Amino acid sequence: MSYTFKKPARPVTRVFVHCSASDNPAHDNVATMDAWHKARGWSGVGYHFFIRKDGTLEMGRDLEKIPAAQEGNNVGTIAICLHGLLEEKFTEEQFKTLRSLCRQINKAYRNIMTFHGHCEVANKTCPVIDYRKVLGLDPKAHLNDITMAADYQVATVPPLDGEGLEVLESNVVSMTLGSKGELVKLLQQSLAKLGYFAGALDGDFGARTRSAVLAFQADNHLIADGIFGALSREAMTVAKPRAVAPQRAMASLASLSAGGSRIASASIANAVVGTLVGGGGAIAVIDQLTGAVSQITGQSNAIQKLFADHGLIGGGVILVAGIFIAWQSWRAGQARVEDQRTGKTA
Repeated sequence: MSYTFKKPARPVTRVFVHCSASDNPAHDNVATMDAWHKARGWSGVGYHFFIRKDGTLEMGRDLEKIPAAQEGNNVGTIAICLHGLLEEKFTEEQFKTLRSLCRQINKAYRNIMTFHGHCEVANKTCPVIDYRKVLGLDPKAHLNDITMAADYQVATVPPLDGEGLEVLESNVVSMTLGSKGELVKLLQQSLAKLGYFAGALDGDFGARTRSAVLAFQADNHLIADGIFGALSREAMTVAKPRAVAPQRAMASLASLSAGGSRIASASIANAVVGTLVGGGGAIAVIDQLTGAVSQITGQSNAIQKLFADHGLIGGGVILVAGIFIAWQSWRAGQARVEDQRTGKTA
């Protein structure tokens, strides 16, 4: 079955070549790579492509996702791995497949792609082959005119058990649900600057922080697993913060309502209804929290009348219900304000 490369939507400028550091025939498949990498706590195989000894091309990580293969150099790359450890055991079939695949990638990017070995960005001998000669690279890491193999297979192999010899970079510091401390607070600050996190910077990796991390990962072509590790950290160093206008940063519930926000207007209206239902005592609460409802005098008289008209139990129920309605409206309004201030909504 032939394979035709299609450009991913994410930006790509470099291709990296790897070897699997094993000549064991049982490891000659992408499923084993996937099992090894998952055993390290990764979301899945770190490579986009895997080339077997017979030249068969296997698909690994989704091309739309950043690879996990070159620590600090994953963003904007495609990762290709050839099965093998000793240079003399690699095959011409593998090289033909590699040339063909790289030729397609290069053509898709109008010959501006550069090609590299993992050893160029890490203290490793990976790949052990002379990839520059195999690919016919010029001094600037561009492809020269190379022979393209006519065809090669794309296969899917069931997962195999087994421990691998390959050693790739691991996430030195990963933060996930339940993590706490100053590193989490710094993460929250960074996410807030980028417009993904709103609320108190409490150093607690809870549901709000995980939601922000998931959104950031989805927007930056990462596997969205809610774990902030090396790949997410790398993507964050190249991400551009959202520009938020001063008037957005100074937004209040009242200003949003005046500007035509239906959410803000409804929040204020519901708060007023809640106070009217619950009696004058709730109005003071809403006025203090939002500044959107004027202080009403004679609150104690209003509460006395409420209990006189409806009895002790009935008046109490109405008062609690009114305060609850007002509180929920305030929460909805504050959420709208936070979204406006961080630039999440127009």
